[in-house]
Amino acid sequence: MTDLMRVADFLQLPLIWPQPDPVGQYRGEDGKPYTEEKQPYIHRLTMLGILAQEQGQGIEFADEISRLIWSGTKNWHEGTKLQDAASRCKLDLGSMDEQIQQESSRLEAAIQTNQKAHDAAGHWGVPTCGYKGQAYFGQDRLDVLLWALKKDGLKER
Repeated sequence: MTDLMRVADFLQLPLIWPQPDPVGQYRGEDGKPYTEEKQPYIHRLTMLGILAQEQGQGIEFADEISRLIWSGTKNWHEGTKLQDAASRCKLDLGSMDEQIQQESSRLEAAIQTNQKAHDAAGHWGVPTCGYKGQAYFGQDRLDVLLWALKKDGLKER
């Protein structure tokens, strides 16, 4: 939490704990956090993220959704809030939700494949990016990842 708050302050980004939290958790009798069995928000968001990436808008979608969820928008999952965020990325949330219903097995398999790749990269947290066998962990390392990609020929769009 300390690093999270520091980076948000450094980047001058609002950071207010999401309501609801996209990852359902609870505190056990031992005081430790545990992940709830049922995950209605993060499961959908992850699948939406895959579909956005397949449509060439993965980073844009992640940015819009992250700002919506972490900037203090209460009940970010209700009404047209997610739809509006997707629209700002030129994505149709309704079509994406239909695709989730039709392709849930394929999307779940992609999530599991990504999880295995994440584990193989040697880190547990997000965002972790793997490139040429190296892990780039945390948003403070995205600039270093971008540098590595540009060094290998990535061109700006």
